[in-house]
Amino acid sequence: MRLLVVNDSRVIINAQFLDYHEPLDEAEAALSSRTYPYSNFVVRDFVRPARWEECLHDGFELAPCVDWSMFPTFEHYKIFILNRRRSLIREYQRLSRRLAEQIGPITFRMNDDHDDVLELARLWKKRQLRKSGETDYFADPRTMESLELFRQRGLLTASTLRAAGRLVSVHLGFVHEGVWGGWVFAYDPEFRKYSCGHQLMSAMLEESHRLGHRQFDFSIGSEPYKLVYATHARVLGTIGRPPLRQRLVVRLKRELKGRNPDLLETARELKRELRRKKSIYVSWLRGTEILAG
Repeated sequence: MRLLVVNDSRVIINAQFLDYHEPLDEAEAALSSRTYPYSNFVVRDFVRPARWEECLHDGFELAPCVDWSMFPTFEHYKIFILNRRRSLIREYQRLSRRLAEQIGPITFRMNDDHDDVLELARLWKKRQLRKSGETDYFADPRTMESLELFRQRGLLTASTLRAAGRLVSVHLGFVHEGVWGGWVFAYDPEFRKYSCGHQLMSAMLEESHRLGHRQFDFSIGSEPYKLVYATHARVLGTIGRPPLRQRLVVRLKRELKGRNPDLLETARELKRELRRKKSIYVSWLRGTEILAG
């Protein structure tokens, strides 16, 4: 695999918005100069829907995606998802019409540079993460700093759906080597009844096909909305044995999840602090090269 190595010593295998690692082909892999004993979220397979449940049952993670090579036109794709979930897709279409009727004209932008986009995405996603007990990655100011920097460098794709000019849903991501992927998908909770996230996703998928992308990548996670639209999924697993500290934190997260979001966040803060102290210790201790993947 191709991994980030900081200062020729610290190997980055886990970072915010780093979803998974893809193994290199044999020719590239033969040129690797280092080895590393562990990595998480490594692509192990690429499977169709018939095997999704089996992979989840075996303890793997999924990263769903759409393979556009299957569909000569977007109409072919629409037929594909209608055949899969006809009543649900029809309901989303009805809600889209209702949103336009009750709020105002709907507009989609693949890359919206208005000032409200990043801040509202942060507020909506932060609320969602806290409510679900998941990690609030916006609690770290570096998250917004990173997104702002990506935008300044032209690397961020901030896609939006607006009703009568009002922002109702947003997707923050990127397009790289013909693949449209992303990190933050959020919507205004006031418009929840209109399924604005699905309205935005439908527009993005059509735009992705129109632009000739190879894939649309939903990123890691098997949330139901992704499985409605996906044609395949990358199967993600670990290589090697995780460090003891990581195994303990994972076990603690399992025990605390759903009980008390504040306790869970405390555990995550502890993990971040342990990682920081370990980095300082390694930098001081090592005079030899770290072996990297």
